[in-house]
Amino acid sequence: MAPLSAARRILRIVLLLVLLVVAAGAYLVYRLQHPVPAAQPGMEVTLLFAPGTSTAEIFRQLAEHGVVSDARLAEVYYRLYRAGTHLQAGEYRFSRPMPIDDAINRMARGEVVKYTVVVPEGLTAEETFQLFWKQGIGGPQAFEEALRATELLPGLTQGVSDLEGFLFPNTYVVTRSTSARQIIDRMVDEFRRSFTPEMRKEADALGLTPRQAVTLASIVEKESALPEEGPVIASVYLNRLKKGMRLQADPTVIYALKRDGVWMGTLHRTDYAYDSPYNTYLYGGLPPGPICNPGLKALRSALNPDQTDFLYFVADDSGGHTFSRTFEEHLHAIAGVRRQRAEASGDGVPAADPH
Repeated sequence: MAPLSAARRILRIVLLLVLLVVAAGAYLVYRLQHPVPAAQPGMEVTLLFAPGTSTAEIFRQLAEHGVVSDARLAEVYYRLYRAGTHLQAGEYRFSRPMPIDDAINRMARGEVVKYTVVVPEGLTAEETFQLFWKQGIGGPQAFEEALRATELLPGLTQGVSDLEGFLFPNTYVVTRSTSARQIIDRMVDEFRRSFTPEMRKEADALGLTPRQAVTLASIVEKESALPEEGPVIASVYLNRLKKGMRLQADPTVIYALKRDGVWMGTLHRTDYAYDSPYNTYLYGGLPPGPICNPGLKALRSALNPDQTDFLYFVADDSGGHTFSRTFEEHLHAIAGVRRQRAEASGDGVPAADPH
C-alpha cells in the first residue's frame, strides 16, 4: 500500500503544479486582456513600425510606451495564440494601457493613423508638397523626383519638365507610409477627372492647347481676389494675346523668382527686368507652363471668359479690380485708386504709376 500512496501523493503534487501553472497563465492572460488602468487614463501614444520590424521589437516598444505591461509575456501570448495574425507595418495610435488583443487586432487590420491634408487653390508644387512633408509624409527629394513623372499625363505636358499646374487642389487623406509618387498620382488623377472632355473642347475653341488653358487658368487663379472676377480677368489676358500684347502679369514674375530660388517676399520694380521665360513683362505670349496649381473655378473662368474689350486692370480697395479698355483709362484708374488710398491715410496724392 505504501508505494500506491506515494504515487498518489506525486500525482496530486503534479496536478497541483499543473493547476498552479494554468491559474498563473490564466491570470497573466487576464492581465494582458484587462490591463491595470494608467495613472492618467485616456492618454494615447503614437508609434511607427517600419517594414521589417521584428515581432520582438514591436512588443518591446509597446511595453516601453506602456501599451502592454510586459514585452516578453506579450510576445509569448502572441506566439501561442495569435501567431497566424500578420502584424502590418505603419503608424498606429494606442491607448495606454490597452488589451493585447485590441492592439494586435489594430495592427492586423492596418488601422494606421490617417492625416487629412487640405490643398488650397493657387499653390505652387513646392508649396503644396510642404503641406505633406511638414506632417512627416514624404520629403523634398522624393517629391521633386515624383514631380517629373510627366508620363502621368501624356499629351498634356509635352514640352515641360514637370507636373506644375496639374496637381489638383483638394482634400487628401494619407498616412505616413503614403509615398510622394502615390500622392502625386492621386492629385494628377483628380486633375484628369476634373478636366473633362468638354473642357478640352472649350480650350480648343479658344485656340488653346490643354496645357495652355491650364497655364492661363493658373494666372487667373493668382490674379483673382474675387472668384466672380475670374472670367473678366481671363478676358483681359485673352484680349492681350489676340492683340500681340505682353501679358505683364505680376504673378508670373513672382513665380520666376520663386522657381529660381531668389524670391524675397516682396515684388520690386527692378524685378520686372528679371530674365526668365516665365516673366511676361519681358516675353510675349503665355509662360512656358503653369505658375501654380489652379482650382476648378479658375479653370472654368479661363475656358469661359466674359466677352469684353478690357485690356488693363488695377487692384482697388474693394478687394477686386478696376478694368479699363485703354491705357489712358488705366492711368486714370490707377490715379483714382491712389487718391482714395491717400485720402484714407491723410497723405498727399502721389503721381500715377503706368503699371
